Amino acid sequence: MSSAIFRITLLFSILWIIPGWSSPASAISSSHEEKNYQVYFGQSYRNFLPGSLMRLEVTFKNKAPGNLLVSQELAVVDSSGMKVWKTIINIDMTPEGVSVIPLLIPVPKIQGRFTLTLGRSCDISSGAIPSRIFNVLQPKKSARLAKILVFSPDSEVGLNAFLKTWGIKAPMFSWAQVLLCGKMSWQHFADGDPEITQLIMRALKREMSVIFLDFNPSVLSGTVRKKVSLPFGLTVNFIPWESPELSFILKSAYPELVYNLQSGQVIRWNGDDGIIIPSTDLRFEGKGVKISAFASAGENSKRFPIVELKPLKGNGKLYISQLITEGRLDEPIQLSRLKHEILAYDPMAVQFLLNLISASVGDNLLK
Repeated sequence: MSSAIFRITLLFSILWIIPGWSSPASAISSSHEEKNYQVYFGQSYRNFLPGSLMRLEVTFKNKAPGNLLVSQELAVVDSSGMKVWKTIINIDMTPEGVSVIPLLIPVPKIQGRFTLTLGRSCDISSGAIPSRIFNVLQPKKSARLAKILVFSPDSEVGLNAFLKTWGIKAPMFSWAQVLLCGKMSWQHFADGDPEITQLIMRALKREMSVIFLDFNPSVLSGTVRKKVSLPFGLTVNFIPWESPELSFILKSAYPELVYNLQSGQVIRWNGDDGIIIPSTDLRFEGKGVKISAFASAGENSKRFPIVELKPLKGNGKLYISQLITEGRLDEPIQLSRLKHEILAYDPMAVQFLLNLISASVGDNLLK
């Protein structure tokens, strides 16, 4: 794999190369003399497995009326500013021409937060330098999670594959400490399906934790549900919100939630233009239940997309997560080209789910 990446990198270095993220840049020489071209970074995913590849398009724009020979270094730097990768892009540009160059950039083999930016000529005195921050993460189980088994309904094919991959799938319901329900299961529960309703009630009676993932309004007969009955005599109301959220902040009081994450703040998951929380807020009605927030939305601290519901008198605990995990937990598939609007595998989403499962189980249920 490493030799293949080297050949790809060498090929682009011989021809021409460019990376990117946010704003355009007017490249300026070390003598602070303005050059007549701009650099723009295209879209890319934000979270990567160690040693994978970042797909990116870089755009050069010649601002001059004549031909221009561009030689620009691109670099990946770590959090301390040290270069961990670099390449040179050489391109002969026509008057006022635009060149778009596709790149395959090797992702570092170690975990951390990195920045893709302009390299050698970054000692400029003015102008915006384009940069792209990205994370490298290898998901893993905590010691606590290694003691936990999880059961998911047979209809949740993807979740059962996920549990099997991570070695936390319970061979039968009676062995599990957690019942994991994806969007399909919880919407069947909302529709009053007797089989899934009985399974959830059995789990709570056994003092298990029940997790509802991708908790958003279901559609029944063409009508979007605005209210759903929950266990413990609760009702949840779905309140339209002005926009979806691109980030969330995990509560520091629950250390298992941030296991193997660089911080409690998570920004942009891969695909769906980075959206993590849908444009729907939750309001609960009922008594006798303690509601604890596990996270707040990044742009609105009064939105709580992950909550724990625990009855003051009764068994079991219910966890509701609005975070969009469906389509982001599957084993990585190398696409022929970047499709930023389509949900994609994200190692941070994987680590989040592993952590949520771990945090949901009390010491009394650990084997």
